[in-house]
Amino acid sequence: MPRRILTREEFEYLKTSDLGERLKFFRKEAGKLHSSKAFTTTAMSERVGVSHQTIISIERGDSKKPAYQLIYKITQDLGIPFDALTNEFYQGELQLIAIGEPSEPASESTEESSLSYIGAIVYQAFTDGMMRFIHDLQSSRPLDKEQFIASLGRIIGELESLKASEELFNQPHPAIKATTLFNDMGKYPDAFPVFPRASWNEHQSSFINNYESKGDDKA
Repeated sequence: MPRRILTREEFEYLKTSDLGERLKFFRKEAGKLHSSKAFTTTAMSERVGVSHQTIISIERGDSKKPAYQLIYKITQDLGIPFDALTNEFYQGELQLIAIGEPSEPASESTEESSLSYIGAIVYQAFTDGMMRFIHDLQSSRPLDKEQFIASLGRIIGELESLKASEELFNQPHPAIKATTLFNDMGKYPDAFPVFPRASWNEHQSSFINNYESKGDDKA
């Protein structure tokens, strides 16, 4: 079965869950979505090298601080980011992660496929919940992987510099966030769909036309 994206409702549920509840959720969902391997406590414990009672103990909340190495092995087996079992992962906005059976990676047909432009949609978000698009910009030349990540890191860093200092205390460096996002595009393609630029332009124009002031038709 194909991978699917974590929903907002599931994200909100996991935000209030403990480690055991999160592990059980991802294990159950992985079991529904995988056709290549089972995700019973017995099957998963055999793959990560512990007894199935150890997995059960974590899910029940009896094991409060399982070893880091064990949790890492579990998240690798589930195919989810390590952070997805931590409280920090759910402190901010909804994070788009894919869960389920991995997709086959797309093969690169030409050397040019590693080059891409970087763009951004700039908007103004008002405190009353309203928004306004300001600018759609794109680099004038294509970038390789390292240049793309560096540019993305600078964009993230600029926006995060506007956060309160207490929010920044435990945040990873913008370059790390940019690298993680770039790598996740390859690992979780369903979470980062590719579509024609023309389709986006058409959608954006239609959206703006729907809300723009029509003015007076009087002569």
